[in-house]
Amino acid sequence: MSCPVGGDTSPGANPTMWNYSRSSLDYTQVLRRYQYQMASRSPQSTTTHSKDSPDLPDSYGADEHVWGKLGVRREELDAWTANLRKWISQTILVRLVREINRINSAMRRIGCADVQVGDVSLSSLRHVAVTKQQYVRSLTSLLPYLDMSSNQEYLVSRVKELAQGGSMSEFRWNSGGTFKNRKWDQDLPTDSAIIMHMFCSYLDSRLPPHPKFPDGRTFTGQHFIKTPEEPDLKKKDNLLLHQAHINPPHFTVVVGDHAYQLHRGRCNLFHAILLFLHRIKTKEYGMLGQVNLGPSGVNLLWIFDST
Repeated sequence: MSCPVGGDTSPGANPTMWNYSRSSLDYTQVLRRYQYQMASRSPQSTTTHSKDSPDLPDSYGADEHVWGKLGVRREELDAWTANLRKWISQTILVRLVREINRINSAMRRIGCADVQVGDVSLSSLRHVAVTKQQYVRSLTSLLPYLDMSSNQEYLVSRVKELAQGGSMSEFRWNSGGTFKNRKWDQDLPTDSAIIMHMFCSYLDSRLPPHPKFPDGRTFTGQHFIKTPEEPDLKKKDNLLLHQAHINPPHFTVVVGDHAYQLHRGRCNLFHAILLFLHRIKTKEYGMLGQVNLGPSGVNLLWIFDST
């Protein structure tokens, strides 16, 4: 893979996607314009379900107990879930796609049309990030988001699909999209795995560097674990998102020595993130370490505004 040196460096040269110095630009008002309708629940339904059924209506199962103890009504949880989907879509996915397109355009301008994000391997992109840094400086910040699947073509294609519509209407919690005219299969990441990785990578980019995590994944290293790794419930300061199962995906939230079991199924990912953030909002004064997740910082906690 070789590219000539030279070309216009202005588009794609500045890491505009990751410049969050003005948190009020996190599109709070824009997000409110998008409408996401939760699936309706029929009170007349007489169908009998197992408590672990992934199609079990959200008014049943473990969620009822967990959120009920926190004084959260079902209507509030539905509104928060819709807000979170909007926030992930507009603050992470849309910006991610915009930056991918900007970098690919910059590579074409300098004569590297054969090096496109989504077409080449992650190792090739890492090489470009070093050798062509002056032309695509934001590529270095983009790489952690892409570092979750060896199938870069599928990953980038799926991120672009999920970014459409404002509220991730294409989201499939236990599968994904079609790839090269074949249906999703387990050799590809689920949408839940993709979104959780993007969420963690975003917060990695917002937390200050930590000597224990030289790869820059401070949030992931401190607050996310995935099976077969298990949380150490002897640690009283735990605050973890735990992916307890890969296929179908299932997430729990670990606080101190207790693992909160949330209902399995289509809303599990979002409810896990919400419970994690709710804990930060109500018990940590909105602070994730040194970072404020409220209006004066990352501006994420507005999702708990149910109005």
